[in-house]
This record gives sequence, structure tokens and C-alpha cells, in this order.
Amino acid sequence: MKPYRTALLASLVLAGGAALTGLAPAAQAQTFDPCSAANQGRLRYTTGSASHVVFAISSSFDSNHVVVTECAKQGNAWKRVSVTTGRAGTGAFARPGAKREGDGATPTGSFTLTEAFGLGNPGTKLKYRTLRSSGDCWGATPGKSHYNEYYSDPCRSTDEDLSAIAQRGPYHQAVVINYNRPNAKPGLGSAIFFHVGGITPTGGCVSIRESRLRAVMRTLVPNDRMIMGPRSALFRS
Repeated sequence: MKPYRTALLASLVLAGGAALTGLAPAAQAQTFDPCSAANQGRLRYTTGSASHVVFAISSSFDSNHVVVTECAKQGNAWKRVSVTTGRAGTGAFARPGAKREGDGATPTGSFTLTEAFGLGNPGTKLKYRTLRSSGDCWGATPGKSHYNEYYSDPCRSTDEDLSAIAQRGPYHQAVVINYNRPNAKPGLGSAIFFHVGGITPTGGCVSIRESRLRAVMRTLVPNDRMIMGPRSALFRS
């Protein structure tokens, strides 16, 4: 969804595999470790064939403040790699199956990551598209061609102009979250990305500061996953 202009948010970095520092007050209540919870069998969603999982976890369906944690598979266990703070949509999180085009909400669930785009590849192994100064578009109009997919042409006014948004900052780097794709169903939502930002809400995406996003992107390979939503919706007690 079209992101609001974003800026730097104080981030949280994992030091020595244990210490958590730099948490904003809204995030201090979520020192919860999703990697450990997944190892305990508490995760409600599949990790599929992922070797890395990025969790974006809020305190409730009504909150768009998220803690973004990357977990890497080591043997049969998940190990926490990094943690930072970020933002989700203006409509916070949609309940599973309730996401709709234009509602400003971020979908809840587990989604594969297979491609990315931006101003230049930061070193990701995902399929990467370098955006031009104009002509890079993403379909966001239900019932029109290229719904929830990239196309190259003059962008319709009701679609996303990736080139223009990249020049403003949010799409300096972005990972496509495979919500409602491939084979998108019209009206269920489009253009859900993991992109640059971190301080203001998005139009339905997840955003963190650029340096952290670039670091995460360098670790990702096709079919890694983003699992996002409120803690209670993602994990059993």
C-alpha cells in the first residue's frame, strides 16, 4: 500500500546474542523472543522451507508499532540474529482473512519473500529489480491488469509509482511480501512490502530504518518468510 513518508526511529540491536538495547518505550513491553517461542512449538504459522524468518510483531490488532526480529535456522532450531523497531499500517493489523484494498491495514500471517527492488542491490540473493527514474509501477487497482504485480509503463494514477516513491525514500529498498500473490484476488489487497521507514505508519506495509533493512536483505534467499501480526495471533501462550 502507498507508504507515508518515513524517517529514522531509534532502533534496537542484538548484542552478543543476548542483550537488547535502544528500545523505544512502546517496544519495551515486547522483549519477547519469537525465535525461542518457535523452537518451543508455540508458533501458529508455518515457516515452510525458510532458512530465515523475519517476524514483525505488534502488541495487539490495534497497534501499528512493531518489533522486527530476524531468526536464522541452525540445525533444527531458530536463533535470533537481529532486532529492531518499526511500523505497520495506519489501520494497524487486519485479522486473518479480513485485509481489503485501501483499508490501510497490514495483513496478519506467514508469507514468502521471493523478490526485492530499489535503487541498487544491497547484496540480497532474492530476485532484485533496480528501479529507473520513471516507468516502474505496481498494480493496485482491483479489476485492472497487473493487479498486485509489477509492470513497466506509464503508471495509472490508482496504482503505485515505484520510481517516484523510491525517489522520496521509502522504496530506496523494499522486499515484496507475497500476500495475495501470485494469482491475486481482486480487492483483497496489494503492494504489501517490507521497506525503508520506521517512524510513521505505512499504508499497509512493514517498515524499518534503511541500514537495518539492507542488513536483513543481505541474508535473505528465495522462500524465506515474513511472519507478521499481533503476538497473540502468531503464538500460543
